[in-house]
Amino acid sequence: MSQPGAAEADQPGGLRVRELRLVMRGLVLLDGLSLDLRAGEILAVRGASGAGKTTLLRTLAGLLPVPAGEIDTGGGRRAMVFQEPRLLPWYSAEKNVTLALRHLPDAPSVARDWLQRVGLDDAMHLRPAQMSGGMRQRTAIARALAARPTLLLVDEPFSALNPELAQTLRDLLLDLIHRNGISTVWVTHNPDEAAAVSDRLLFMDGPPGTFRLSTGSRQTA
Repeated sequence: MSQPGAAEADQPGGLRVRELRLVMRGLVLLDGLSLDLRAGEILAVRGASGAGKTTLLRTLAGLLPVPAGEIDTGGGRRAMVFQEPRLLPWYSAEKNVTLALRHLPDAPSVARDWLQRVGLDDAMHLRPAQMSGGMRQRTAIARALAARPTLLLVDEPFSALNPELAQTLRDLLLDLIHRNGISTVWVTHNPDEAAAVSDRLLFMDGPPGTFRLSTGSRQTA
């Protein structure tokens, strides 16, 4: 199977947010956020613990209701890469990826292709307990991107890895995002990581819901 480009991403896609308000346990975490994210653009999200970063991701993913405002993904598919790989321990890497592809008639072939792209050619048969932490995260990346999302939501998947491995996997994920034209919202505590990945940067202050939205370093480079 050939390496896809941006034209292979499901259309329409991107992300349009208008006057989004997030409330959790009576606290206003975000008030009045509006933005547009085009294909292949990355919004990095920072803020202190408890500011609402993960709540924002879960709301964008459709896992939490929208208290007020509008979120439009253009009808495209959404996928997440979590802090933990969240693989089923009794299944191989290939089977874990295949399970996310039930909408595709050629799911096993697609799963194998994406595992090759993340460098797991010789590890497709391994179960999570037989893999290193980096291999498990590679499998999670393959599972998310194999579903051909137009919106990817990234929640600090490399925070538990050593800096060298984290950098390697970050570069891998960035390359796959740009090759496939996937709009991405990327939560991180790391200011260096935010600077390295962002086209736009959102800093959440938490209650009472104030925020700062700016151009990221990739746009100003």
